Amino acid sequence: KAMWFVVTVISNLPERNRMSKKGICFFAFNNTELDYIKFAMYASLQVKKHFKEHNQVCLITTLSDQAYMEENWTEEEINKAFDYIVIDEHTYLNDNMRVHYDSPWTEFQAPFHNRQKHDVYWMSPFDETLLLDIDYIVQTNHLEYLFRDDNTSNLQMFDKARYLRYDRPPFPERYLNMNGIPMWWSTVIYFQKSPEAKMFFDLWSHIADNYDYYKFLYGFPGKLFRTDYCVSIALHILNGMQHGDFVEPIVGSMLNMDQKDVIIESSDPDYFNFLAHDRDENWKNILVHSKNQDVHCMNKRNLKDIIDGYNLT
Repeated sequence: KAMWFVVTVISNLPERNRMSKKGICFFAFNNTELDYIKFAMYASLQVKKHFKEHNQVCLITTLSDQAYMEENWTEEEINKAFDYIVIDEHTYLNDNMRVHYDSPWTEFQAPFHNRQKHDVYWMSPFDETLLLDIDYIVQTNHLEYLFRDDNTSNLQMFDKARYLRYDRPPFPERYLNMNGIPMWWSTVIYFQKSPEAKMFFDLWSHIADNYDYYKFLYGFPGKLFRTDYCVSIALHILNGMQHGDFVEPIVGSMLNMDQKDVIIESSDPDYFNFLAHDRDENWKNILVHSKNQDVHCMNKRNLKDIIDGYNLT
């Protein structure tokens, strides 16, 4: 049976293997539009498939979502995907509404529960943690290099991203404003339990609690609460309000699937055929084939349809 923290931990590991020093964490909070538990199951199985050694996975979720998971998956299926389950007792309000797209022409709204993401530092059962968003689909073992024994970095994340057309992100995803600080991505975060990492997560928590003030101070746009902005501001402060090396970038660029891109075919979890849209001319799509590349799949409704076509058991 999987081990629970309440904050509860449940583990399905033999006693000698419990509390591994290194592992992966996912947050999954369902809403009426998107099945984050299903995304987490799929994302976890992909990690276990591709990571050769450090592939223990912790799911952080709520009691209601845990009940939903147990109603829809067998104990064997749950234990295959997750080694630990942490119950998050925060109350999440539907006040962070996000506009989602599942094509260039159709959209829907759903709550985006990400305000407590910084709590992973205290919720993770691991000494070294790789925090992945549930829509970051692992198709390689590239990120496992972060767990190497000689890694002296307490904190790492991506500072660069590219989209399926190999173009750079739009300006607001590179700098917080026209004259602003560079953006770091909170999609993938590696950290070691350490005073430096704790200082980063404490500051992230402070910025989240005072989000409107920092939005005014740093001049970033939009009404949506974004953890990318929180981590970018935290790193700017920890670097002494200038460019610095408090955090080491993850090697390479994160590959993003835009919300308006579409997976048109994927008979195997390790490759996708996409239609990548043109931001200037939405009708002008190009076919993109992606194989054995980690992909941040932001068109979640489309991703759910693809996952439904796999045999994940």
